[in-house]
Amino acid sequence: MRTTLYRSRAWTLRIAAYGVAILIALAAVGDGAIAQQTTTTITGQVTEARSNRPLAGVTIQVDGTRLGAVTTDDGRYRIASAPPGNQVLSVRRLGYASTRLPVSVAGGGATTANVQLIPQATSLDEVVVTGTAGGEVRRSIGNAVTTISAPEATQKSASQDLSSLIGARAPGVAIAPATGRLGAAPTIQIRGRNSIGLDNSPLLYIDGVRVNNASAAGPVAPPGRLGGQASNVSGRLNDINPEDIESIEIIKGPAAATIYGTEAANGVIQIITKKGAASGSPTVKLQVQDGIIWFRDAASRVPTNYARNATTGEIVAWNGIEAEEARGTPIFSKGQTRQYTGSVSGGRDVVRYYASGSFENDLGVEPNNSLRQFTAHANMNIAPSEKIDFGTSVNYVNLSSHLGADVGASALLGAIVGHSLLFPAARGHYPNYPPEVPQTLYDNATGVNRFTGSATFNHRPTSWFSQRLVGGMDLTSDDSRAIERFATPDLVAFVGAVAGAGSIGQTIRRNLIASADYSGTAKFQLTNALASSTSIGGQFFRTELNSSFLGGTGFPGLGVETVSAVSSPAQSTQTQTINTTIGAFGQQQFGWRDRLFLTGALRVDNNSAFGEDFKWVTYPKLGLSWIVNEESFWPANDYVNSLKLRAAYGESGRQPTAFSALRTYSPAQGPGGTSAVTPNSIGNPNLKPERGKETEIGFEGQLFNRLGLDFTYYSKRTQDVIINQPIAPSSGFSGNQVANLGRVDNHGIELLATLQAVTRNNFSWEIVGNLATNKDEIKDLGGIGGVVLSAGQANIVGYPIGGIFTRRILSADRDPVTGLPINVLCEGAGGAGVACATAPFQYIGTPTPRTTGSVGNTVWIGKNLRLYGLVDFKRGHRAYNQNDLLRCIGAAGAPTCRSAYYPLEYDPVYLAGHVTSTSGLGTTDQFYENGNFAKLREVSATVTVPQRYIRGFSAASITLAGRDLHTWTSFTGLDPEGNLNNVATTALIGNQGLVPPLSRFLATVNLSF
Repeated sequence: MRTTLYRSRAWTLRIAAYGVAILIALAAVGDGAIAQQTTTTITGQVTEARSNRPLAGVTIQVDGTRLGAVTTDDGRYRIASAPPGNQVLSVRRLGYASTRLPVSVAGGGATTANVQLIPQATSLDEVVVTGTAGGEVRRSIGNAVTTISAPEATQKSASQDLSSLIGARAPGVAIAPATGRLGAAPTIQIRGRNSIGLDNSPLLYIDGVRVNNASAAGPVAPPGRLGGQASNVSGRLNDINPEDIESIEIIKGPAAATIYGTEAANGVIQIITKKGAASGSPTVKLQVQDGIIWFRDAASRVPTNYARNATTGEIVAWNGIEAEEARGTPIFSKGQTRQYTGSVSGGRDVVRYYASGSFENDLGVEPNNSLRQFTAHANMNIAPSEKIDFGTSVNYVNLSSHLGADVGASALLGAIVGHSLLFPAARGHYPNYPPEVPQTLYDNATGVNRFTGSATFNHRPTSWFSQRLVGGMDLTSDDSRAIERFATPDLVAFVGAVAGAGSIGQTIRRNLIASADYSGTAKFQLTNALASSTSIGGQFFRTELNSSFLGGTGFPGLGVETVSAVSSPAQSTQTQTINTTIGAFGQQQFGWRDRLFLTGALRVDNNSAFGEDFKWVTYPKLGLSWIVNEESFWPANDYVNSLKLRAAYGESGRQPTAFSALRTYSPAQGPGGTSAVTPNSIGNPNLKPERGKETEIGFEGQLFNRLGLDFTYYSKRTQDVIINQPIAPSSGFSGNQVANLGRVDNHGIELLATLQAVTRNNFSWEIVGNLATNKDEIKDLGGIGGVVLSAGQANIVGYPIGGIFTRRILSADRDPVTGLPINVLCEGAGGAGVACATAPFQYIGTPTPRTTGSVGNTVWIGKNLRLYGLVDFKRGHRAYNQNDLLRCIGAAGAPTCRSAYYPLEYDPVYLAGHVTSTSGLGTTDQFYENGNFAKLREVSATVTVPQRYIRGFSAASITLAGRDLHTWTSFTGLDPEGNLNNVATTALIGNQGLVPPLSRFLATVNLSF
């Protein structure tokens, strides 16, 4: 059964949809009237210089005016109302060298200006958003910045969300998925882990405003209920529609994020949305996307289980997926994804605009998993004079998601560890729940209304000074419910009367982030050779999170699913968390002959989570950039076309969690029913932020006019890492006190390469690859811990965060009668064999991939066909096969692994880890498997429809795309990539009953007119 969450929100969705439609219509009509008054136009086509293929997404600007246009899928553009006379067109696109083209515009007529662009992986004249007014040109920046062209990436990959748009396209940026269920949100990490207990996620900005990128949100069930296990998997990362994004800039680490201050130690992701072009006439785009979603090779990936018939002695094989398909009730079905998007953009002279609306309606592979999302976005830019311009950006999201269930009592886990001889009443499914129980009764749903708005004011009072003021807010209202429905009589037979009465856990959140950011830059030409750029700025950020939980158990009957109807209310909670940051920065840059740049900056911050005895923190920055190939001593050659050397040092921080510095008390009942308090947390008045100090060096260049390279080596030290230390009971407080005691070091390399392998007329082939390494090591814990007492993950000095430790089985003999292992020994000191019960715990690996990367290939055949494929990989880490551990040690009542019934097929050392005492002894090393994998992440074919077939439209294209189509790995579980834990805040790994990333096949039609 599929339900609609909070039907009253349908009116909100309709009103927003009508509003966007009216805005689009008014803009189109208004610009249509303007277009009728103009007769002078510039038209043309932009193509790639070597292959002559058309280029989409190219920006053309008429110098000295605000007129411009963006090319369509066939590379064509049109600029109306161009002034007659000699003009110059500035033409630019990410991945190509910008150019300026003189054009003679005939008054009262039409002028054709075709342009060819030369591929260039890194354009040194590209402007990058860095936090200063107006940004900075890439040639002057001493640190690594990765830029993703969103229109190009979405057209190739048919990405439906932000995480898939970013994934595998930026070296050192890792996407960590949670579960494959629709509505689940992944997390992002840049350059691995550097904090043990705080969030390792980067900051996220949309058009200059800091926004909510929370993970592990969603519903929470009342205590003891099975249906809501691991249900809090939603997040805010994927709320924005990729079709509204123009570019994504990723600023990595403290060396780059110093002027963003506290909270920026994990990097910054800047999302720049699409703006209209002053082309004189509106451009309308329509997109229709339809496709299927499926659980790839479910029957072969979900293991076949074994059990012995107690009566006949026969060993019976059982596969839950195959068994349900055979009876006509498959556990997983084909899902569907549908998305409809429309946008209008344009402008003339003073005003530019962009408006869009999108509706997505997806059905998952299980009946209780679906997603409906409406997104509206609008930008408007007004430039009343050459000295002033205003910009607004508004984004609205209405989301209704039914998240389904996995990890715990779910249809998938039931098939993984069940067997028809163990659970005959439930057709073999664990824990005596057939698939229809979780798929019918468990509804973990979340409803979100989100508004993000910003206003930007740019002022250039003189030729040498510019200033910018950005203000905005991001407001998210989230109503999440973990519901176990009242069971019908046929299902009560499985779950019992108590569980069958149902339950609800309702979590209501309201998250508001308010931002204000001012920056000003003064630029002077001190001499003919020496230039100066001085910037100052200040920021204010305030985050307020209000959260309430209420719920209970025992509904009175079918169809009643409200908190007020429960017979046993759960304990209600209400929290309010406010965090405020205020800071300022100053930056000075000197440039020598526009090719040697030295930058220094200083940031000062205060944050409300600091201890009362620690107020202000200062972060310095230093950067150097040198365009070597522009020096007079550099020989002219065709081998090294451009070369930029860079180096940077910077510091940034991460504030403690709210209230951790405060001494707190909990309410209690005193004598005679009076109100009283009891000690809760001791606090720490000296608590300060974790502080990251990073050095990076690298280069950017182009070789042979074909190969672009961007290389970085970084070394980072995070000190004052926050650790929980035990406190003496004599203090009157129990538990731990947070203190700045630890240190974590990271280092690695990043490489991005773009090769124009073949560039011929009507055929070209481009290869883009990236590679990144990262190694984290705990250097100090302030004397806390240091001894591993049980198998699993631990933070130990000299090892990575969340290092994996187990007892390692060294040798075993085979019992000649039973075939089972005997004389089992584990690895002791010096490698000697000792009894496993006394063996030390050995380090066997890290949960964090040491190496990540991808290789993408794009082939253009003729001018109308593009083929694309992307393979990404992660290596050097361990993945926890919890499913096999449960099966092989008999956690469901009896072992169901094949090894328990056919021992002669397996090595005795392997068998020694498949006994009921495995978990108790800690001999679980074989279940922490090699996590290396490579995935065929994206493939697509795009046809640009020739103009002669699309009368009435300016451009049309059709794309067929697939995602997550194959995995190469030695991991024996369902998938090495998922994790049931929140990777942003913990290094713990696990995949018990986790739905893997689902495969998709999409067909997309794009029309422009």
